[in-house]
Amino acid sequence: MISSRLADQHQNSMLQYLQLFISLCLFRGKAHGIPRSEALLLVAAAAAVLSSAINAIPNAGIVRGVMMSIVQVLLFAGLISLMLRFRGFRERSIQTLTAMFGATTLLQLLALPFFGWHERLLPGDPEPLVILTPPLLIAAAIAIWSLAVMTSILRQAMESGFGAALLIIIGCQSLIMVAVMMIMGSPSG
Repeated sequence: MISSRLADQHQNSMLQYLQLFISLCLFRGKAHGIPRSEALLLVAAAAAVLSSAINAIPNAGIVRGVMMSIVQVLLFAGLISLMLRFRGFRERSIQTLTAMFGATTLLQLLALPFFGWHERLLPGDPEPLVILTPPLLIAAAIAIWSLAVMTSILRQAMESGFGAALLIIIGCQSLIMVAVMMIMGSPSG
């Protein structure tokens, strides 16, 4: 009986967290509405690694895809924490990162079927081709949506304008891309 109640409470709290992340994705929630919990941050970061790895594995392989995802999440967490510390909001790091990881994980999972659909539409050529397909355009729209969500969360956390938060997010993503390429090398090498 007690274990059943605990399981129900756990399920209810997981649903509440999911609703918070969905609200952030719909620009209705606030980053400070996310509980300040290191355990929740670790779960959200692990989910971000997993969803990123699922996206990376088809092109990079399992080990490389997982390693790239771990490096990306750690670098992103470090850069955002550093930026919040620089702006005088160090205490907001846990909530901000939890919000970003939770919300962007949902959006990455939403984009997954479109990447698979896109792959099925490509010709069987051994040479990699860039072909615009409807599912690829939808996935690109979801990526832009994800960028807007991260920008919104950072803007709230730093109490800054949208433009400044957008430049920081784009700068962080660019640095991470360069760092991952330097650390992991190109997929063919």
